[in-house]
Amino acid sequence: MLMVAETWVLTLVVLFIGGIGGGMPTGPLRLLRLLRLSRLVRLLREMPELLTLINGMRVAARAVSSALLLICLLNYVFGIVLLMFLGNIVEISDHFGTLGLCMWTLIFSGTFLDGMKDVVDLLRTLELHGYSWLLGWGMISIFSMYVLLTNVTVMNMLIGILCEVVSEVKREDEEGVAIDFMKEHLRTMLTDLDQDKNENISKKELQAVVEDERAQKVLSELQVKPEDVIDLTEYLFEEDEDAGREQEVTREELLEVILKIRGGRTISNQDIIDVRCDIRRIVQRQTGLVLREVNHLQKRMADMVQKMASMLPSHGTSSTRPG
Repeated sequence: MLMVAETWVLTLVVLFIGGIGGGMPTGPLRLLRLLRLSRLVRLLREMPELLTLINGMRVAARAVSSALLLICLLNYVFGIVLLMFLGNIVEISDHFGTLGLCMWTLIFSGTFLDGMKDVVDLLRTLELHGYSWLLGWGMISIFSMYVLLTNVTVMNMLIGILCEVVSEVKREDEEGVAIDFMKEHLRTMLTDLDQDKNENISKKELQAVVEDERAQKVLSELQVKPEDVIDLTEYLFEEDEDAGREQEVTREELLEVILKIRGGRTISNQDIIDVRCDIRRIVQRQTGLVLREVNHLQKRMADMVQKMASMLPSHGTSSTRPG
């Protein structure tokens, strides 16, 4: 459609405007060609691995920036050290004559290992130019330490961080796709259970999940038992019962409960908080029921005591009359 619009529609519009307005600028209309970039969206949909890599790069940007900053700091410090010892040596001034050249040599030959052997051989020749062998081998040791810190340590740590981040992003993307797929099936199931079509599920309608084969199939794919759904949604109906409303829950509330108890889901801190809240709510509800029954019993006992007290004087009067 975009190619047709660009080839025919846009051409006709340009010719029409040019024939009417003469010198009317048509440059802004050519910006519509940028709509070709929308094809990248289709490409990303067809290749989810590419989207995973892009998301991984976005998530790992902070870690990569920290690693690069550490390498820059090490490069600057070791560059100063090499300049202090090798800056005045004319034979190697092309590599270590200034701080910039020292850092340039370190970053390419030490971090990226481009010509590392040449730099080491150059430092070994200092003895041939009349300098102490201790200076040459000392600088080789410092250069080797830089290589160990940047290339061997920091760069490999950066690779490990990137692998871990990409794996985590891939897992989250796969879990998100799976959850969306589950939600579609669950919404279809809940729509079928909603017999009165009021977008709410009553307690009676929820009982049908045990008998509905399609509902059982969807729940089995999520590794959820129908009995668990009924037991764990009981508190939703209890809130309506305590408030004196009709015992119904919305589809989304029921959907969230089913997704929370699906198999293969890792436990989070929010689940622990929810369990504590549920325990507190159950204790408060049961305490309220016990107090209500106790008050009811106290009221009945008070009525019985009052009734017995009203009967005692009349009984006493009737017993004294014969005497």
